[in-house]
Amino acid sequence: MLKVGVVRHQASPHLCLKWEKGDLQSFVRERFNKPPVLDCHHVRLPKSFDIWSISTIGGLKVEFTDNLGDHLLLVDDDTTVLLFHHASFLECQVNTLYPDGLVDETLRTLALLFPQSGFSSPIRGSKARREWFEKLCLESSPCLIDSRVALCGNLRAEDRQIERFAFWRDRLIILKQVYDDATPRTIQQWWHDRRNGERWFTFWVAVLVLMITITLGLIQCIESALQVYKAYYPTIIGKTQ
Repeated sequence: MLKVGVVRHQASPHLCLKWEKGDLQSFVRERFNKPPVLDCHHVRLPKSFDIWSISTIGGLKVEFTDNLGDHLLLVDDDTTVLLFHHASFLECQVNTLYPDGLVDETLRTLALLFPQSGFSSPIRGSKARREWFEKLCLESSPCLIDSRVALCGNLRAEDRQIERFAFWRDRLIILKQVYDDATPRTIQQWWHDRRNGERWFTFWVAVLVLMITITLGLIQCIESALQVYKAYYPTIIGKTQ
């Protein structure tokens, strides 16, 4: 699925492809066969880098798209990431117009962001991730989200190396950079953000110390208030004859 040209009254044409010359296959392959240009030497794609973390910790909004050309594209001032969700369509592609390897790599990006063990497995998966994914699909109504987007398997450590991606490498690098640069803004984000274990531990120790300090201070204030009250209004115990 690839949108070519701009449809009249189209909302947010993120990527406009103009087919002006040559055959369709040459046009499509030329579009996707551009070599990556960004430096990837220090880019890591750990197991924790999935769409749940990108949204919950990184604060990015996730939107699904029917246009393969918009896959992994950041829009709205880098606050929203677009994801091509038609995994069933990709799995049916044989001898297509797309360049060799593009379909397989796109499925691997879905496996990277929606690891099956985390989003679909009732045994190994995370309940929080499954519920979050179900909510995301419901919020995408009236668009029907392909449920197989979370059934693309799991990537091994060697398959998560950024060098293994060619067509989507630059967009993955940009997405990872935006994710790494994001700082927690809410208590929920601070709780889930384990990217820097030392910072996470230090923050919650500081929160615990602050809560203890406030509690002790409140107790001392109450005790002081009671002492002042008793000083002005002492309790008089009558003598029994």
